[in-house]
Amino acid sequence: MAPAPLILIADDNTWMQRIVAKIVASYGWEPITAADGYEAVALALDRQPDVIILDLIMPDLTGMHVLRLLKRLPQTSAIPVLILSVATEVELLMEAMKCGAAGFIRKPFTRSTIYEKIAAILATSAELPPLPPNKPASEPTFDPPSSQTEPERQSPVASTPIARYQQQSTPPLPEELRRWLDSI
Repeated sequence: MAPAPLILIADDNTWMQRIVAKIVASYGWEPITAADGYEAVALALDRQPDVIILDLIMPDLTGMHVLRLLKRLPQTSAIPVLILSVATEVELLMEAMKCGAAGFIRKPFTRSTIYEKIAAILATSAELPPLPPNKPASEPTFDPPSSQTEPERQSPVASTPIARYQQQSTPPLPEELRRWLDSI
């Protein structure tokens, strides 16, 4: 039996991470979360997810910067990236497509939207779980409050690069990424 597809969810909003992770897990896929762009890049390099769900609006390293970086790194360039955002500006969405985004999920979204977008990407490489048979006529949308309480993170395994990054007092990774992004 093949392992469950790994879905990386990168969003600075803890509630959004939880909601999307629960939806992803409910379909039998394995969610992992990143609270910022730096963590997203590190996890993508370390875990090689099957799909990345990326928020565009994040502090420091924006989703667009992360997308550009992921598409330029040979280790992550083939990973499909779905943009999850409230942004509706056509220019921004077109720029994301030019940079290699595989699609968009607009906030607020429904549970079936997440399924359909990921399923379309995984269709060629994985067996997909069926949609629930008793789908309600009107699905709830998920639009959590914009204010975020204390950030909560999953505790990473100590041997992973992201764990080493988080344990360092002055991590070198952000400076390396900033230099890389400045060259893009």
